[in-house]
Amino acid sequence: MAQPQSFKIDVSQETLDWINQRVRTARIIPDVNQPNGKEWADGTPTSTMNDLVDYWKNTYDWRKVEARLNSTFKMFTVDIPEGDEVINLHFVHHRSERPGAIPLLFAHGWPGNFTEVENLLSITAPQDPTQQAFHIVAPTIPGFVFSSSPKAPGFGVPRIASVYHRLMLKLGYTQYMGQGGDWGSMILRSVALQHPDSCVAIHLNMLTALPPSPTKNPLTLLWLILRWLTPDEKTRLSRMQWWMKKESGYSKIQGTKPQTISYGLMDSPIGMLAWLREKFDSLCQPGYVWDKELMITWTILYLLSGSSWNARIYKEAIPALKEQVLEKRVPAKVAFGASCFPYDVFYVPIWWARATLAENIVFWREHPEGGHFPSVECPDSLKNDIWEFVGCLPEGTRRVLRLGPKL
Repeated sequence: MAQPQSFKIDVSQETLDWINQRVRTARIIPDVNQPNGKEWADGTPTSTMNDLVDYWKNTYDWRKVEARLNSTFKMFTVDIPEGDEVINLHFVHHRSERPGAIPLLFAHGWPGNFTEVENLLSITAPQDPTQQAFHIVAPTIPGFVFSSSPKAPGFGVPRIASVYHRLMLKLGYTQYMGQGGDWGSMILRSVALQHPDSCVAIHLNMLTALPPSPTKNPLTLLWLILRWLTPDEKTRLSRMQWWMKKESGYSKIQGTKPQTISYGLMDSPIGMLAWLREKFDSLCQPGYVWDKELMITWTILYLLSGSSWNARIYKEAIPALKEQVLEKRVPAKVAFGASCFPYDVFYVPIWWARATLAENIVFWREHPEGGHFPSVECPDSLKNDIWEFVGCLPEGTRRVLRLGPKL
C-alpha cells in the first residue's frame, strides 16, 4: 500500500524561464473608456493588468515565494486509487502535538488552491491552551496544481470526495470534520453523504440549495414564494441572483468547452492572471485589496498543473450535481454548521437550509463583513466560527473526534 511521500515545490528553471519570457513579452490590450464605477464591467481593466504585469516583471520573485511556501507548508503526495483511476494526490498535513486535537479536512475550490489554508495552520497549536487544537489536512483537488489529473471523463464530486475520504483513512483519521467553501463545500457534502460515520461534522462557508419541495416543505416554499424575507436576506439572495445573471459566464465556458479555454489559459500567464483576477474582484468585499504577490503566485500555481481539469471540473461536476449532492440533505448523524459572509455569492437562509440542505444544523452565523475567501479575507472570523462550531457539537461527537489518529 502506497505511503505518503514528502513533497517540496521545485519548479524547473526551464518552466520558470518560459513563464518569465511570456510575461516580459506580454501585450496588454487597451480597454474602452468606462464610466466611473463601471471599470470592471467588461472584465479585468487594463490599468489593473498593467500594474500587475509591471509588478511581475520588476518585483516578483518566484524562487523567494517557492522557498516561503516550502517552509510554511508541510506537503506530501500519495497515490489514492479511485475506481479505474489512481490519483497522485498532493496535500498539506500539519499534525498537532496537542492531545485531543481534532482532524480537520480543509477543502478548497476554484479559483482557490491549497494555500488558502495558511491562516488556519495556527489552530494546530492555539495560543490559548484551553482552545481546541486541530490536525489540518488540506488536499489539492485532482487536476489542480500538484495533484495528478484523472485520465478519463466522469471524475465528478463524489469521486473527489471518495479520494479525500481515503486520504483521511490513510492518515489514520477514522473520524474527522470538514471545513470548506466553493467546490470544497460540495465535496464535503458528498463526503458526509457517503461516509457519515467517519465525516461526523462539516462546517461550510458557501451554501447552495434547491428550492423547497411543494410536497415535503410546502410552508417553507410558500414563505419563499411570498418573499417573507428580512432586508438582509433579500440583499444576500439578490447578490446570488446578480452573480448567476451577470458574473457566471466563466462557468458556462469551463462547463462546456474546458479543453478549448485551457489552451489559451495554460499557454498564457497573463491570460490566466486576468481570468483569475476578475473573479477575485467580484467575489470579495468591496474595498478589499488583494496582495499582488498572492495573485501572481496563485496564477503560477494554476499554470503548473499543466492540465485542463481546473476548468473541466465544471463540466464533470455541474450536470450531475443536483442528483449527486443537492437533492440529498446532509444526514442527521452529521452535525452541520454554516458561516455566511455577505459578499459571498451563494446563500440560503437557515429556514431554507433546514428544509433542503441539512437535517442537523447545530451552528449558524451570518457575518456583517467578508466574502468568498474568508480564510484569506477575514481568517480570525473563520477560526472563531470553527471553534464555536466544535463547541456546539454533541459531547459524543467531540469525544470520537478527539480520539486521535489510528496509526
